[in-house]
Amino acid sequence: MSLTALGRRCPMTRLPLLCALLLLPAQAVGVNQTPPELRGTSWLNTASPATLSPDAAPLASLRGRVVIVNFWVYSCINCHNSLPTLKGWYGRYRDQGLEIIGVHTPEFESDKPLANVRASLKDDGVSWPVVQDNDSFNWRAWSNSSWPTFYLLDRRGRLRAVHVGEISSRFPHAIPGLEATIQRLLVEK
Repeated sequence: MSLTALGRRCPMTRLPLLCALLLLPAQAVGVNQTPPELRGTSWLNTASPATLSPDAAPLASLRGRVVIVNFWVYSCINCHNSLPTLKGWYGRYRDQGLEIIGVHTPEFESDKPLANVRASLKDDGVSWPVVQDNDSFNWRAWSNSSWPTFYLLDRRGRLRAVHVGEISSRFPHAIPGLEATIQRLLVEK
């Protein structure tokens, strides 16, 4: 695939070479497969220390819960607009077994400082765990290509649904289907 074609696949940036680096080497995570474990050295909104070992296995530790893995960046307006929907689901379904893990993958150098991410989480009232993905390890491992992207995992840790794009009152079309999937996964054992 040419860099021009890769640039078209990555509409959020005008830097095709950077996009090419973010997209390689990736294999798509398939429905009903177990996705790669999340890795990162900086974790926010966790009861454990802010720095976890790169070998930590947060997804494996969440088996038995339904998990939304949200790839986002705080400077993305579509990501920001999706937060009320996520907060609503977290408030309604957390006690029933829902967890959200944010994967903050910077697009620009200005998105990388941990202090900026912390401030954004506080300003936006985000309370679920977030891993800082400055080296795009998780982005590549999950074959992610857009902000925001939402991956829904069942209680066994298998991928069951993916949604790319904003979920908000501006773009509400996917919300009923995603919420129905969350509800269905919560009742599965």
